[in-house]
Amino acid sequence: MNENAITTPVKLHNVIGVCGYHNSGKTTLIVKIIEQLKKEGYEVATIKNIPRKFSIDEKGKDTWRHADAGAGAVVALSEDETAIIFKEGMELELVIKLLNETAKPDLIIVEGKKEEKGIPKIAIGDITVNGAFRYEENFEELIEWIKATLNSSSGRASPLH
Repeated sequence: MNENAITTPVKLHNVIGVCGYHNSGKTTLIVKIIEQLKKEGYEVATIKNIPRKFSIDEKGKDTWRHADAGAGAVVALSEDETAIIFKEGMELELVIKLLNETAKPDLIIVEGKKEEKGIPKIAIGDITVNGAFRYEENFEELIEWIKATLNSSSGRASPLH
């Protein structure tokens, strides 16, 4: 059994996905959503799915050297920012659980992961995703859909914060 296996069910009540092909405008739309919801008092976290080999760490830096020596997790801690680097991939559900337990966001936006079950999705561009909200420059309608989705999933009518 994976040592990071989830033993309690993960609540997806505050998670939505944004799906689209490469260069379809996913990141631009997510930034716009974050900016609007922050103005309205929502706390937002994001998860960016990267479908290829990737490391945020930089060869030769102290954090890289710690991991290269065998540390399974490395934390870079500064006055302004904290980065936790796990030297293994993680299941999306575990990352959602960690975000909900630490950052406690009102909304988690997942960029990518169109195949993930149980997450309401926004489709942008030419991609087809069954049951997804189709974004076609209808931003106000999209924001209302996000709020309605959060409210119906969580039973609350406004941000927690």
